[in-house]
Amino acid sequence: SVTSPIRIALNRVTFGARDIDVAKAESMGWENWVEDQLNPPAGDDPALAGLLNGATLKIAYSARDTETQSWPAVNEERPLTTLSMNSADLLAIYDKVRAGELPNAEINRLGEETVAATWIRNAHSAYQVREVMADFWHRHFNVAASEGQQVIFTLPIYDRDVIRANIFGNFRAFVTANAQSTAMLFYLDNADSRASQPNENYARELLELHTIGASGYVGVNKPPWTGPGPEPVGTQSVGFSDQDVIAASRALSGWTVGMGQRAPGRRVLPKTGEFLYEAAFHNPDAGEFMGVHLPPSPAADLNSTQAVEQGLKVIELAAEHDITGRFVVTKLATRLFGDTPPQNVIDVATATWLANRKSSTQLRDTLRTILLSPELMQAPAVKVRRPYEKMIAIARGVGAAISPKRSMLSVFNGTKDAIFTWPAPNGWPDKSGYWLATSGLLTQWNAVLNSLNNGLLSVSLANESIDTTSIVELVDDWTERIVGGPISASGRQALIDFASNSSGIKGYVGLNNANAQNIENQLRRLVTMIAASPEFSYR
Repeated sequence: SVTSPIRIALNRVTFGARDIDVAKAESMGWENWVEDQLNPPAGDDPALAGLLNGATLKIAYSARDTETQSWPAVNEERPLTTLSMNSADLLAIYDKVRAGELPNAEINRLGEETVAATWIRNAHSAYQVREVMADFWHRHFNVAASEGQQVIFTLPIYDRDVIRANIFGNFRAFVTANAQSTAMLFYLDNADSRASQPNENYARELLELHTIGASGYVGVNKPPWTGPGPEPVGTQSVGFSDQDVIAASRALSGWTVGMGQRAPGRRVLPKTGEFLYEAAFHNPDAGEFMGVHLPPSPAADLNSTQAVEQGLKVIELAAEHDITGRFVVTKLATRLFGDTPPQNVIDVATATWLANRKSSTQLRDTLRTILLSPELMQAPAVKVRRPYEKMIAIARGVGAAISPKRSMLSVFNGTKDAIFTWPAPNGWPDKSGYWLATSGLLTQWNAVLNSLNNGLLSVSLANESIDTTSIVELVDDWTERIVGGPISASGRQALIDFASNSSGIKGYVGLNNANAQNIENQLRRLVTMIAASPEFSYR
């Protein structure tokens, strides 16, 4: 068989194309399918919401009763109760842990529930484009739990209200929401930036990673302009220098988080766990940024939108920069197509991005351009699946339900692809060579098999298998479901040889009397071997 064009496209923009997905896209027509995906409901679809509401994740810790710490023992399968919590609820948990009224496990739980929900959504959402984009933007605007509890306690909000809420909106608004998010303010230290010593961490990553990109860096100082006419500035400037980083850090100083900290004048700031602007922390000497003189900083007024005008202007110029459009679109195309995405797709999508930089649907419009490009349906599949993608694709391919377990954390730590664990702000590498070189195939195979064995991927493969008396037919059907197309003749023969010598699989097709557990175990091994095929490694 030959992989159909629609399946090729679906594998690029979903976490794994199933036969039912191909049939739906063919029935609707590709343009209608794309439009449906680009206009999902505000929240989870009803079936997915039911799965999330019914999911539990075990939490257990011992009692403690000392002078500084006191709490009862807990050992329970707890629902995912923190996903919808607001800042006040999450901050209350943070405060109780800091006060010794709850253990650190309750803070860690906030990140673990977000991870569990991500698993479930990625595997089961009917709106797969949204899930792929949530994954992309989490890795673009990377934050790491290793930075500490001040980042962890706000991860449910970061995922829900910052990343997912802005996937199909305007990029400038997205960057602004990210810059003002508690997670990013703490992760890149802007919450601690002060007038006397503005912190450059966030300002540099804003320019180098989130917007213009490293290729737009022009050096310590901007080089002299030698071109014809006046020097382009702002969104048409040649790029950014270290002096622009310094200016941005000053403009963004005073952007902090209300944690009840002390401020000059014997004041105590509000304790909300959310963004606030503190004028006393702001350095007013930003001056010029990428050739544009920044507006003066007004007097202190916590409720004034003008109070953050300098920082907002920096974000506007960076997010709407011409170079930003090509940088982010190229990164997005690399995510979908591979290390060398089609230049025509990049050019056309960049034009859409720049033409809509003021639009509230800029990202949706850009994605539509990419998803409707003829190149999306063209072979070959050259994008290497990350270990995480393989696990979700297997879950979708075999019809497994994600059953959250604490073991999921160790599974992905082993494959070096666990969400919120990449320590550096650049996020996971998105080049095939990295994943082929650093994530051992044996570790990945074991992760698949272990997840089937321990119930993390909850499914009866015997029930999911076709009714047949032919080992070859059984092997070919599972290969088609998981890979979505042909594999090499030698690979196919190796699978047939394994199955022909498996007492469990021979039992399934009626050639012997193997017990149910043996049948299930051997089907798991067959599925794991298919997942180990080179063809499954690419999408």
